[in-house]
Amino acid sequence: MIKDKSFSAYIIPVRVKDGETQVAMLNYGSNNYGPIGGRLDDGEDLKNALQRELTEELGQQSVKMLDMITEIPVAYSFKHSSPERAEKRGAWSEEHHYFITKATENIDLEFCEKRNEKISVVWINAADLTNSDIIHIEDMREFFAEHILPNIDCKFSMSVQHKYFELIKSGQKDIELRAYDEKRKRITIGDKFLLFDAEKTPEYIICEVLNMHIASDFESLFEKIDIKRAGFKTVQELIDIITKFIPYEKLTQEQVVGIEIKRIR
Repeated sequence: MIKDKSFSAYIIPVRVKDGETQVAMLNYGSNNYGPIGGRLDDGEDLKNALQRELTEELGQQSVKMLDMITEIPVAYSFKHSSPERAEKRGAWSEEHHYFITKATENIDLEFCEKRNEKISVVWINAADLTNSDIIHIEDMREFFAEHILPNIDCKFSMSVQHKYFELIKSGQKDIELRAYDEKRKRITIGDKFLLFDAEKTPEYIICEVLNMHIASDFESLFEKIDIKRAGFKTVQELIDIITKFIPYEKLTQEQVVGIEIKRIR
């Protein structure tokens, strides 16, 4: 039975080598290229599918690329041009979700899944994502030009509720609050990141980290900075909202950070 729609998750590793920004793609021989990743199995979410696909295609060591990723909240969607193509792919239409990850210059990526065809991992110039000799499908090139290349410098992504997205977008909020966990400890001043509206995706903006205000708890944090910069009137208002999603006990177990940001695009 042909599904109405299938979903896929793909990752684009990015590195800078000899001053050139490069991206890793799969090469299927001749001039046939495609992104790393694949379709979701039943019951999988995007990140679980991506972890499985990376393990299958590049080996367990490649999963570390998921430690810091930029999620592109806009999907590349299309319908198949013929019933024969839809039958081959198992769905009438497809929705592809993309993630960007920063890779070190000397990272070793090797295709290890057993296939009948010969497949290899190759690094190409990032600009070639819009080259018709490399990416043969026009609307895919357009997607890469609009949503991948402009965000290729982003180190991570972050989603916020609509109210706070609008405040950041308008410049009325420049402190975003998070637990200072292992992921946030990898954030450094000067990092660019993609911020999207969790309730109204696919809208997003690009921001830069200006400072990291770290404290043992929110009360201590707002002795250093004005809480209104975070979009709240009082600490109690903040805690009342956060504890709808995170148990208060967990909040007390980790340091917190006020990430000072500015919108750059």
